[in-house]
Amino acid sequence: MVTVRRATHQDVRRIARTASRAFVDDPVMRWMIPDDAEYEQHHQVFFGNIARRWLATDSLWCTDDVVAMAGWVPPGRPEVEPAGIVQLEHPEWRLVRFAALRDAMQLNTPAEPHWYLNMLATHPDWQRQGLGGALMGAVFEDADAAGLPCYLETETEVNVAYYRRHGFEVRSEWDVRTDDSVGPHMWGMLRPPR
Repeated sequence: MVTVRRATHQDVRRIARTASRAFVDDPVMRWMIPDDAEYEQHHQVFFGNIARRWLATDSLWCTDDVVAMAGWVPPGRPEVEPAGIVQLEHPEWRLVRFAALRDAMQLNTPAEPHWYLNMLATHPDWQRQGLGGALMGAVFEDADAAGLPCYLETETEVNVAYYRRHGFEVRSEWDVRTDDSVGPHMWGMLRPPR
């Protein structure tokens, strides 16, 4: 039996580790941090910072053993500046890529209120056991009760098929690029309320 719960600040370190292992080959992540050594050096800080943002809006769920997590952003996408964020220095080329990714995602974000699944991650050793579905279900219940859709972006056809099995459908596709680099192809997917 899978136990899904809201994460706490005590879970941040383990959530960062789970997310970093799950996203080690993610097309967006590796476009941003292509160097293996740099990824290994900074993954704990990078994913820990993201987890603190979800915690600030009480929208981070995990399994009891923290081998899977789901970071959501509530309707309205509130801006937060949580305590404990560690500033990382980024080269100029990465800042350009961050801006291109942000702009492309904003152009494809639904205008109507929705729950945004920012990240769903299961440690590779525990994948394919239904943990991701259980984590999404926690917010699907709230979204459905409020009559709100759920939205996400993904970067692989395998993920598109996975999310379709959970009620999401493709609403847009795009490529992320800068003047000197072609990034990943992305799909925006929407799950209507039930």
